[in-house]
Amino acid sequence: MGFGNDLSFKSLKFTKALYGGIISTLIIFLGGYLVGSLGSFEALENIKEIRPSLRFVCSAILTATSTILALLLTLLSFSGNTDKNIHPEHYVRIQWIARFATFTFAAAICLLLFLNLPIENADEKLQKYYVALYYIFLSYGAIMGGLMISIVLMLYQAASEIILLVHPNKEEDYILVSEQSGEEKEPSSSQES
Repeated sequence: MGFGNDLSFKSLKFTKALYGGIISTLIIFLGGYLVGSLGSFEALENIKEIRPSLRFVCSAILTATSTILALLLTLLSFSGNTDKNIHPEHYVRIQWIARFATFTFAAAICLLLFLNLPIENADEKLQKYYVALYYIFLSYGAIMGGLMISIVLMLYQAASEIILLVHPNKEEDYILVSEQSGEEKEPSSSQES
């Protein structure tokens, strides 16, 4: 993929964003799981109750991810139009955020379309799958929430670094590439505090 081959996902320091998404996914799932054991009838009733909320969540995720993708184009335009030589890591970070947002957008569309199936009208022999279907919806919704939290944390990290380029009282050396050697500048001591 061009310049990004030497930069791994881990080297971009996205592990905190992923941990935040994983922890929130577990919290969201446990919130629904702690309701207790369900029979087929209770599972169907719970499915009926969570479907409107999941539709709302899917719509919000579709809006958020499409907005994020559009704003990433603005960020790329800003980064490309600056007279400073920005490190390639910045562009790879934006690329990963775009990948996560696109994946989450597609996953939200799939869930939204699946939620429109008339489950209540299904044949009686499918009733034994209502409990599994409830937990699938619960897990899917929790994963979607975790993905959105990870994307927001990654965006925060990218935004906080690009803000340093225009902040009048901060040094942005570590995000820039040295013009003489073409290599990354070392972080200054003021950035570590």
